[in-house]
Amino acid sequence: MRLRAVIAVLTMLASASASATNWLQLQGNEMPDAPAFRYFGFVQPTYTHIDAQPVTGLQGPVAIHNGKYSALNLNWPNLERPHQFQVLRAGLGARGRLSDEINYFAALDAGQNGTTYYSDVMLTDASLTVSLIPGARVRAGLFKLPTSEEALQAVNVSAPYVYNSNVVLYLLVGLPVQSSGAVNPAGASAASLTSGFSGYRDWGVQVYDTFNRGQWEYSYAAMLSNGDSIDRMLDSDGRKDLTLRFQASYLLGSQGSKSRGPNREDFSAYVWRQAGSRLFGTQHYSLVREGVGIKYLQGDFRASAEYLRAAGMIVGGQTPPFVGQPFVVGVNEKAGGWYLEGGWRFLPQWEADLRYDYLDFMTQTIANERELATTTLGLQYSVNPAVRVIFNYEWRAMTVSNPAAIAAGPARNNALTIADNLGDRASMQLTWSF
Repeated sequence: MRLRAVIAVLTMLASASASATNWLQLQGNEMPDAPAFRYFGFVQPTYTHIDAQPVTGLQGPVAIHNGKYSALNLNWPNLERPHQFQVLRAGLGARGRLSDEINYFAALDAGQNGTTYYSDVMLTDASLTVSLIPGARVRAGLFKLPTSEEALQAVNVSAPYVYNSNVVLYLLVGLPVQSSGAVNPAGASAASLTSGFSGYRDWGVQVYDTFNRGQWEYSYAAMLSNGDSIDRMLDSDGRKDLTLRFQASYLLGSQGSKSRGPNREDFSAYVWRQAGSRLFGTQHYSLVREGVGIKYLQGDFRASAEYLRAAGMIVGGQTPPFVGQPFVVGVNEKAGGWYLEGGWRFLPQWEADLRYDYLDFMTQTIANERELATTTLGLQYSVNPAVRVIFNYEWRAMTVSNPAAIAAGPARNNALTIADNLGDRASMQLTWSF
């Protein structure tokens, strides 16, 4: 019986690669007939090839990096080669219904990615949901923040692309850092990582629920969280983040309000906001992230779009972008961007995907402002309900927004040289769920 239940769950989830759903409900709740224990797992072996050459033409002190690959053209987490085979994610977890009012969700990741940068195995989810108050379920522990739709997606069953869009990755993935020198409140400061990426997660308490009115569905979430690295349960500075999300969905098709699964047909609109602060150096600096988006699925077609913006503390890449160099941080910065994507299932087992994403970064310091634009062409093949393969090709471009604001000479030359050196990226990923 347990084996049949696992197979049924995998069949339901595998169809979600071109799907719409309410992730707050799907990841936090259990069905009334759910067992007390249900294990799940997945592995994602991934090959990535970045079409780039070592940087040449750098001038001044940075010229010592001539002949090296830019970190922008190396694969995380090792940052060793522009082409790499790795098990990007290897997840194992369990979830279940302990009683009519209490359920749980727990998961580990042993893959090679930013979350496991400092540890071979990371706890990524550990939560209890208590449903005692009508209209206000309470979920506590470690789980995904109620932010962007792309960040909320379950990577093993619903993410249609190998890599996240730039705007979601740079603004939301969570890079715990600490200053490695003097803090410049009006420009860029140097920093080093203190732990692995948060993976869009945090420790905290969330109140949320979903309400149905005919074919309309409304949901909300309010989460108070640490705003800290996920490798520690306790908050290091005592300050909290508040994240809010509201979503309205019109359920399409004949199922109407009875449709609950990850592959339901719907049209949804949502808005979210995260506000808190981070300790950097000896002071706290504000951190605000917010977004608004829409998504649609009906029949063989899917489309979604989202606009995000950030203010306060923003963490950029390594500067200059070479292995071993410090990360750049703006403590009073702004950024914004968006993505537009869609998919078409043209055969029962085949789906074509297309995404364009844009990020305008560090806009308050015009000499540091950079723009990233990526067009991703994708193809998915579902071997069976538990196995699928994704092929992606990304045309990547970086622009120095205001070269005239950079002092003429080596500094301007180096900025333009590094931007021009960004290579396109091809990737292939197998996902096996069990």
